[in-house]
Amino acid sequence: MTSVPPIPDEETAPPAGRMALCADLSRSAGEDPIGTAPHWAEVTVLELAVPVWAQLRTPERWTPAQQAVFEGLRGKVEASGAGFGLLMSAPDSPDQPLAVRHYTRSGQGFVRQDYQSELPQSEWAQGLHDTLMEPARLRDWHPREVPAGPDLHVCTHGSVDAACGKYGVPVYQGLRGAGLRGWRTGHFGGHRFAATAVELPTGLVWAHLSPDLAVRVLRRKVAPAEVRLHLRGNAALPPLAQVLDRELLIERGWDWLSAERHAEVRGADVTLTYSWAGQQGTVRARVEETGRLDVAGSSHKPNPLTVPQYRVTELQHQGPGR
Repeated sequence: MTSVPPIPDEETAPPAGRMALCADLSRSAGEDPIGTAPHWAEVTVLELAVPVWAQLRTPERWTPAQQAVFEGLRGKVEASGAGFGLLMSAPDSPDQPLAVRHYTRSGQGFVRQDYQSELPQSEWAQGLHDTLMEPARLRDWHPREVPAGPDLHVCTHGSVDAACGKYGVPVYQGLRGAGLRGWRTGHFGGHRFAATAVELPTGLVWAHLSPDLAVRVLRRKVAPAEVRLHLRGNAALPPLAQVLDRELLIERGWDWLSAERHAEVRGADVTLTYSWAGQQGTVRARVEETGRLDVAGSSHKPNPLTVPQYRVTELQHQGPGR
């Protein structure tokens, strides 16, 4: 068994006067989370000790240089239409210099590169700038060997939402206790899906994980059909394409994640082209709303959400079948 670093109190403590946990309300409503994964062209994982998370999440505490980085990133998104992910994951050594794990989108999810600097963690804005704005500057960093296999970034940010502290921390601890690469990670959206996690490099984003289920998912010891209502989607694809991609994952099994796939979305029509096991194919479908649910977006704020639910219709295969 692997030893698990202690979890700081500020990460798990629920806010005073909270309402019912939003994750409990989502589960009781029977919400299907598919199509709620963010859509990212790049992901930067900053290895930051938990006390540093608050500074990054508090714009009024940013220095002018840090503000300039986010202004530049906002301009990049507006110009390209491509989103980027920012994850804060606690390293095992809280005093280590700033390190980043940078992922760029590929047909099979994301491709990872790791870098180590000699900067203190307080210089996190430099890590964002060099990975997302001027990647040529990474030649001044020290490349690190990229380990094989997946990492599961579990939101444990209880000071943002109590549901993530209650459900995320046990999942992180269960992964580490099983010898798997789980990371306790700051808020990335979707409190109501706690325990929620981003799996990289596949790009899969998960909902309502338990410690046992998280271990079985990462080891692929459960059929995709059994975790249908735990999959928020693949962050390498746009939301409606995530719905179709889940159907194909269920149909074809975990090996589907090895397929090179690209999606085009026009209204409710989704076309997914792929290269898989040496064969080319195209799948076309309509992704339609089946209705909407009113759910709680937070465990401690009156933040109601109306969310769509989806189904795939008019599914057409061209190329290799099942």
